[in-house]
Amino acid sequence: MEPVKKVLNVLVMVYLLITFLFLLRILSVSKFVMLFDMADNASFYYSLLWVGALLLFTLLLVENAYIATLKKGLERERRQLTEAKAQLFDQRLKAASSEPITPRNPRTETGTTTASGREIEIEQNMRSGSSQPHQPTIHPNDPADDTWRPLPDHERPLP
Repeated sequence: MEPVKKVLNVLVMVYLLITFLFLLRILSVSKFVMLFDMADNASFYYSLLWVGALLLFTLLLVENAYIATLKKGLERERRQLTEAKAQLFDQRLKAASSEPITPRNPRTETGTTTASGREIEIEQNMRSGSSQPHQPTIHPNDPADDTWRPLPDHERPLP
């Protein structure tokens, strides 16, 4: 589709150049009228107008077809990306279901918390042999997190 579009663009440029040469009287219309055996100059301009209209109509059709193919390709890419995300989600879900589930805030019989969820995660990582504890993504001002951090720029209120 792209080579057709390029050829059509070149034809449009050539047409515009020839038309401007006739309109600026650089090329002689009367010589072309005699060459193509036309009745008068008006019939030549009428023919030139029809050629331009057909050329622009063809250009419009080719451009719309080209845009449609681009949209189709983009939709196919989005669908493939969504499928890849779904597969990744399924893999993570299977991996998470194979690990034992531990409560985030275990409570003792008296109802007090023995350890925070973060401490339990660190302890589990140490038991599994992981040297670096996993850092979960936490909102800067998460109530479960006792350290205060300023909000990122995109979450700050406007002055």
